Amino acid sequence: VLHLSGCFEIVSLVGTLNRDAHVHISLSDSEGRTIGGHVLGDLEVFTTAEVVIGEAVDLQFSREMDQQTGFPELVVQTPSKMGKSA
Repeated sequence: VLHLSGCFEIVSLVGTLNRDAHVHISLSDSEGRTIGGHVLGDLEVFTTAEVVIGEAVDLQFSREMDQQTGFPELVVQTPSKMGKSA
């Protein structure tokens, strides 16, 4: 886990916003060096951030443990599959 201070530009912000938000970010410093990873905890915006949020009302996003990777992976379900195990 890195704790960054200073001014950075958000060059990418992608993820899912639900009960267990899962967001990835890429930040660039004043010399163009870029670092990225998961957003953990608070993220303070210095001036403004242009964020576009899309709503997928016909989809349900969740995370389920994947036995092959050992990580909770994104699962996207449609209404016909909601409540059924994959």
